[in-house]
Amino acid sequence: MERICKLRKEAAERGEPVLREKSFRLLLDTVKKKEPKKILEVGVNVGLSGIAMLLTVKTARLTGIEISEEKISEAKRNYAEFGVSDRVKILQGDASEILPLLTGKYDFIFLDGPKGHYYEYSSYLLPVLNKGGILFADNVLYRGYVDGRVKVPHSHATIKHSMENFLKVICNDKALETVVYDLEDGVSITEKLI
Repeated sequence: MERICKLRKEAAERGEPVLREKSFRLLLDTVKKKEPKKILEVGVNVGLSGIAMLLTVKTARLTGIEISEEKISEAKRNYAEFGVSDRVKILQGDASEILPLLTGKYDFIFLDGPKGHYYEYSSYLLPVLNKGGILFADNVLYRGYVDGRVKVPHSHATIKHSMENFLKVICNDKALETVVYDLEDGVSITEKLI
């Protein structure tokens, strides 16, 4: 994991949107506890969170969605370096177009894609989440705008509104149990009960 931490630090220094440290630890703790067989990652970036999840659960397989060809190339190099390439399938394209076509079921979904689309994505993600499965979403308090700690600039109002709708869906559905953590940029962990 030391090498992953070094690569995460380097990626953050060059401006990649890597999962913050406490959220990263919570992700790995949750994965370790649930031991998922099939993981879906929306927003692969350069593959470091996916690698860490696969190293945490040696039997897991990951399907990742990423729009950037450049990031996919770097992710593939990273998967190869850590010896997990044979357990990863990357779907290149816009998650808004790919998610409606998914047919498999997943034990764990890591949502860290475009924040303004979480609400839209939820209608595709929840049906492919197995009973007892986890939806782990990062940035759900979106810069403090969602919980009102920070005044929302007009340019971010749509994203804030979408995130609020996403949180309503995952917090008010009786088939789900959700905990929202006021940790860094906000993390939600949703378990599908039914």
